[in-house]
Amino acid sequence: MALRFLPDGVENAANRDRIADAADVLGGSCTATPEGRLIAVENAPQAWPVYGRQPLRGMATLVLGNERRGVSRAMLAAAAETVVIPTAPRTITTLNVAAAAAVAGWYILHGSGPQARATHPASRRPAVLLSGDDHVEVGSSLRSAAAFGITELFLDDRGAGWFDGPHAQRREARAAARWHKNPLRVHRALPGLAERFDEIVVISPGQPGRPLRRQRLTRGRRQLVVIGVAPEQVEATAGSRTQLTTLGLGHPERAPLRLWASIALAEIARQAGRPPAQQPAPSPRPPTYDRDLKLAADGDLLILDPDLLLSY
Repeated sequence: MALRFLPDGVENAANRDRIADAADVLGGSCTATPEGRLIAVENAPQAWPVYGRQPLRGMATLVLGNERRGVSRAMLAAAAETVVIPTAPRTITTLNVAAAAAVAGWYILHGSGPQARATHPASRRPAVLLSGDDHVEVGSSLRSAAAFGITELFLDDRGAGWFDGPHAQRREARAAARWHKNPLRVHRALPGLAERFDEIVVISPGQPGRPLRRQRLTRGRRQLVVIGVAPEQVEATAGSRTQLTTLGLGHPERAPLRLWASIALAEIARQAGRPPAQQPAPSPRPPTYDRDLKLAADGDLLILDPDLLLSY
C-alpha cells in the first residue's frame, strides 16, 4: 500500500512543509498530480467519516485543500471518495491543514472501528497533558484539542512561551490555536499532577509500546493521557500506573508535535464517542373537540354596529 499527499492550493509555506512531514512519517510522499485512487478530505455533504474504514489497499492520493476555501471543485469532482474528520459541534470545527493530513492519512492507512456512540461522551474522555517547546506546534495542537471536544487541558510549557513568552510569540501561538474562538481552558501543569490519577497513558510517536488503536482511552477523569513527554520522565514519578502507547510512526524524531498530537486526540474522540443522533420531534397532534362545529343559520346571527359598541 502507498499513500500520496496532494496539497491542493495550500498557500502557507509552513503548512506545505508540515504536510510533507506528515507524508514522511506515514511512509508516503507528496505529489502534484493524482496517483491511484483519489480521496479528498473535505467537510462536504457527501463526505464519509474517516473513522470506521478498512486499512488502505493499493495506492491512493489524499487531497488537502486551501486553508480557507478547502478542496477545489475540480478535485472534489474527480475524487472517488470524500472523507471528513468528525469534530465536536463547537466553535472550532476544523483542524490545521497539516494536522488534518496526518489524522486522515493515519486512519486511511491503518483503518479503525467507527466512532462510538455515547449519551455522555464528555464523562468518558480522559484528562490530557500536552507538552511542547515550539509555540506554533503547541498552538496548533491546542486547536486540535478543542476541535475534538476537549474542554480543558494541562500544558507543560517547555519554552513555548504560551503563558510567559514574548508578546509576538504568544500572539503567533494564539493565532495557531484560533484562540479568538477557542473555548479550551488551558491550565499550567504543576509538579505532582500525575499523582491525582489512577492511570497514566503516555503516547509517543514511535517509541516501543502498545499500539494506539489497542489502548483504551475512555476511563474519564481517573485517566491522564500524556502527549509530548518522554515515557521515562513519567515512569520515574508514576511507576506501575504508567502505560506506554505508540503510534509507530516512521522517523518519529522528525514528527512535529501538531501531527502526532492530533492523531492521539482524534483517537480519544473516536473512542469517547459522540451523542446518538437525535430523533426528530413528532408532529403535533391536531386539536380535538367534544363536538363538531357547525355554521349557524342566518336567522341566528346578531350583527352589531361598531358605533353601538363605542357608545357603552
